[in-house]
Amino acid sequence: MHLLVVLEDRISDWSAKGEILEGYFNPDAAFETITILGLVADAPDSATLARLCGPAHCRYISAEIDRRYLALSTVGLRYGLLSRSMRHLKARLDANLPQVIRAYGDGLGAIAASIIADQTGIPFAVSLHTTPDPLIQSRFLEFKDRIWRRLAQSSVMRALRNADGIIAVYSPIKDYLPLDIAAKTQVIPNVVGIREDAARSTRGGPPLKLIWLSRQMLGRDPRPVIAALSELPDVELTLVGDGPLHQAARRMISVEGLDDRVHVLPAVENEDLCAMLPDHDVMVLNSGFREMPKSVMEASLCGLPILVNREPAENTNEYRYISAIFIDGRAESYRDAIRDLMRDSERRLTLGRQTGEQAWNAWNPQTAGSRAADLLRALAVRGRTRCE
Repeated sequence: MHLLVVLEDRISDWSAKGEILEGYFNPDAAFETITILGLVADAPDSATLARLCGPAHCRYISAEIDRRYLALSTVGLRYGLLSRSMRHLKARLDANLPQVIRAYGDGLGAIAASIIADQTGIPFAVSLHTTPDPLIQSRFLEFKDRIWRRLAQSSVMRALRNADGIIAVYSPIKDYLPLDIAAKTQVIPNVVGIREDAARSTRGGPPLKLIWLSRQMLGRDPRPVIAALSELPDVELTLVGDGPLHQAARRMISVEGLDDRVHVLPAVENEDLCAMLPDHDVMVLNSGFREMPKSVMEASLCGLPILVNREPAENTNEYRYISAIFIDGRAESYRDAIRDLMRDSERRLTLGRQTGEQAWNAWNPQTAGSRAADLLRALAVRGRTRCE
């Protein structure tokens, strides 16, 4: 079976951040052939593509779309004009057309997949990975990203209505979709890099070893966690990720005299990251987004207790599946919660075991991969439910 992946992201950017997951584009190894249509200019190496598509035969097509020119030439990303402007995409596919299309993201990928489906009659699914909460986006997204999303919104909604299937990787995504679109949306969590035979965290400390896995940016600020360590001499932190706040975090580490206890890793390969997790005691995060990041799922599956700011995590369904520790997000609240876990190692280990069991019940990677594969296979067999 042949799958077409339509992607607005640059795979080379994923590689630079270590975010390459084996078989990510080929859930449950369901496809023998995968064509990746990258909409913006990119040239990922063949080894990376093989890992993403394994064990399928894969090829990559770069459409090299200039987003700014596209917005201008289509008078603000109007669907009808986009259909004419992007009609050449079909010609980039050879005679061996796919049986099904999967677009990633609520942006240009969804629109392009819809246009190709209109031209070919091939069924398509859209995979949504961002919770479109307008309040959160207004607080944390860069201005140019907010403008782009606003311009694309009408065409994206048309593409989603045109879609034969929709996957939401977080349940809150459905809360912000129109009712007719939400009704055909399935919540299927991200497939992650943890296997059933993965090691579980059983450390007893000291020192207590914390891990942070996230870009450091507005809405994901590690500085309250770093500040908490100044009063916790028997605690170490591994800070994984880069981003706009990375240098500010480094300055705080230096000013607080924490260079020997905070280990900074701008990027780590996903496979190595998963192997690192059991060597830590607690995962900490400070997030303003309504989501269950893949990194939290991976840490939970490894049996790490999760320490997270209460709002908006406490109102995100996925956090209710595990025994997460909610705090108010100030440095003092991280300090007090971490200190409590240090004083009661038995409670911490029990909490970790509970978290691991709960996470495997909720997010078994094999089950998630099978569900995504079943949806795509069913669309390929059934064909289009509509074709404009």
